[in-house]
Amino acid sequence: MGRRHLFYSINIILIIIIMSFSSVWAEDIEKESLDLFIEQALGNSPKIQAAYNNWKAAEYNIKQVSGLPDPVLHYTYFGENIQTRVGPQERKYGISQKIPFPGKLNLKRKAESEYAKMRKEEYESLKREVIKNIKFIYYDIFWVDKIIQITKEEKIILENLEQVIKAKYESNLTPQQDVIKVQVELSRLIEKLFILEQNRKSLAAKMNSVLNRAVDTEIEKITSIEEPEDLKYELSKLREIAKESQQDLLVASLDIERAKYKKSLARLNYTPDLTVGFDYIQIGSGSTTMSNDGQDAWTGTVSINVPLWFDKSNADLRSKNAALKASRNNYKDIENKIIYEIEDVYFKIMSYKSIISLYKTALIPQTEQAFEVAEIGYETGTVDFLNLLDSERILLQTKLAYYKGIVDYQKSISYLERIIGKDL
Repeated sequence: MGRRHLFYSINIILIIIIMSFSSVWAEDIEKESLDLFIEQALGNSPKIQAAYNNWKAAEYNIKQVSGLPDPVLHYTYFGENIQTRVGPQERKYGISQKIPFPGKLNLKRKAESEYAKMRKEEYESLKREVIKNIKFIYYDIFWVDKIIQITKEEKIILENLEQVIKAKYESNLTPQQDVIKVQVELSRLIEKLFILEQNRKSLAAKMNSVLNRAVDTEIEKITSIEEPEDLKYELSKLREIAKESQQDLLVASLDIERAKYKKSLARLNYTPDLTVGFDYIQIGSGSTTMSNDGQDAWTGTVSINVPLWFDKSNADLRSKNAALKASRNNYKDIENKIIYEIEDVYFKIMSYKSIISLYKTALIPQTEQAFEVAEIGYETGTVDFLNLLDSERILLQTKLAYYKGIVDYQKSISYLERIIGKDL
């Protein structure tokens, strides 16, 4: 009766473990924790702050590059006065303003605007990357916490089995080898738990690093994550979303537009710029009795630069044309990469979803039943301890594989969101 009672207790423990598969997932607390991690990362990341400031700096630079050049003030003092009919020239004050050929400033403004938009999309891209990294680490911590939990449950089961085996050994119902086997298995689990705890600390430090806080900040145990939902988008729709919202692709597209404006600006290098000026000449008193004796004079000037060195302009135009071709090639390369990655991760998601369903509906019930049969067989003496241990190990490994499928599914969804540049 004692052994039956002990096996009954073991069975209750296993039932409690297996019941976790059909329980309702506690979403709110863990979801809030994940959202909180993401919020902290986006607010504290030095990389994101640097990208934001680069974007703003590019926006401020639009007015700088598209504004007129500063006017030039000049002053001339005549050491040797130049005599005129109404008196000597003593000083000259002047101002001049360069006016670029019509269209140049507008093209500079458009090119710089595209550059600012590129910096903005790079800022958004970095945010998406940080969100993906946070989710990856979060799910990895959940996975390690789940392994630790299951390993501890396995350890409890083995400790109970150890008591049963010792009792049978003392009654000469089982060889000493079975006692040694279970003790070795327990030692293996203790070593495994130690390694898992170290791995958990490493992941916590990694999370804290991304959050830009002290690496030894404690991260609470993650006991559950959101239940996997079916992906509601077809493959063709995901491609469409990526073309509209994928930040790296948008940066490449904006770079093409910017290269076009740069090329148009290079064509205007063959056109002259205009400079207008005004000079005021201070005239000293002369020796005449004329009414305009000592009257100051003024002059107006107009000048243009002559774009005579065509080799320089030709080289600049060829350079901008090559840059435009490079931008188009880069866009195509990024587009091909994104299309491949979308298809690759899409089929992985479909595969993980099938695996999760298979474990939940078939493999776990089957391994549970197999363990129960082995348990009864060991109690009656028709199954040896090694087979019982294998059945118990297979059951728990199946459970771990189930959770691993969930983690891989959620990480693949996170990666897909990063690829298309949008939350699903």
